[in-house]
This record gives sequence, C-alpha cells and structure tokens, in this order.
Amino acid sequence: MNSAQAARALRPRNATEETILATTREMLAEEDLAALSIDRIARRAFVSRTNVYFYFPNKRAIVDRLIKQTFADIYHSAAIYLEGSGEPRGELQKAFARVVTIVNRDATVLLLAAQISDQGDDLPHEWRPYIARLVQSVEARIRGDQRRGAAPDDIPPRLAALALCAMVERHFTYEVFRDDRVHPDSIWILAELWWRAVYSQPSEPAMGPATATAVQPPSDGEPPTGFELA
Repeated sequence: MNSAQAARALRPRNATEETILATTREMLAEEDLAALSIDRIARRAFVSRTNVYFYFPNKRAIVDRLIKQTFADIYHSAAIYLEGSGEPRGELQKAFARVVTIVNRDATVLLLAAQISDQGDDLPHEWRPYIARLVQSVEARIRGDQRRGAAPDDIPPRLAALALCAMVERHFTYEVFRDDRVHPDSIWILAELWWRAVYSQPSEPAMGPATATAVQPPSDGEPPTGFELA
C-alpha cells in the first residue's frame, strides 16, 4: 500500500463518521481528553449516541483514529522524499514544507498523541505501525542513497533514521507545546540539518562512538517527550 492508499483507507466512510471525527477534533482543542464523553460528542455533533457507538466503541477509539489519520497524512506529505530517488536536498525541503502544514493543522492531535505516549512504557499498539513505517521508510531511503553513493556510508541507516526522526519529532512537539504551531523557519532549518547529517561529505574523519560526547538538555519546563521507537 502506497502513501496515498494508506491515507485514503483512514478517511471517513460517510458524512456522519466525518462529523463525529471533526467534532471530537474541535472539542480536543478546547478541553482535555478526560473531560470528553460519548454523550457530549454526540450532542455537539447532532447525532445520537447509537450513531457514535456504531462507528466507535469508545472515545479513545475516536482519538486513535484521529492520530492514525494524522500520521498517515504526514507520511503522504513526506513521500516525495521517503519514496523518492531524486536530489535529496530539494526533496527534503518540499517534504518538510508539506509535513509542517499537516502538523500545524493537527497540532492538538499530535500534542495529545505525545501526552498519551508519555503515559506508558511503549507506544500504543493502535498507532505504533504508523510511526514505525515512517522510521522504516527513512532508513530505506538513507540505505538506498548510501548504496548509490549519494550519501556517506559510515553511519548505520537504522541509527540515523531513529536519531533524525527523534530530532524532528522533538522539535515539532516543543514548538507546538510552546506556540501551538511549527514556525516556517523550521522548514529550512530541519531540512538542512537532515541533509547535512546524511548527505554532506565530512572534510575530516568522523568521530567514533567512543569519542562522541552526549549533551543533556535542560529539564525545567519540558514539553512531553513524545514518541520513542527503538
């Protein structure tokens, strides 16, 4: 299934289901998940409780659907790079511009996803595959570019994919937590950081793992840590 097919598979089946999802999204922007109930969602959506339960067994199922839709749309927006084979610098810029549009549209949903993820030791199984697919596709793109000589091959593609996805997710979460949106400047900055990390040719030998120094960020006022996928 390609990115467009995956996104289409999660679209509402009809107007009633679309209304339930849209109403829940609106309510999540106004109040915490704990305050929502099927009764309140039904009243605001002008549908019966029976209609809501026909499509979703509980409110968490509605939230999971919104989260899965968002991740599927993010993947589809990034497909120009993830599924591409052209000039990576330009593809990264286009991909990040499209992804930021989705992140800003669904900022409330993504922040809620990060908060839910923080509550457990692992990603919820309902939407773990969508995040895993992003990481796997990044790994495949980097591996392919290394094989064709477009990127240095001294960094394992899997580790590079995990680190880069974590960097982007962390930055998005921080900006949404602080300002309710990702700023346009982040498009160029993140794309350029990604390109330099994967594709630039170092003028000096890279440091090995034993000589690299880890720097811990400050702990005060931290937003949700987000999604961890080892």
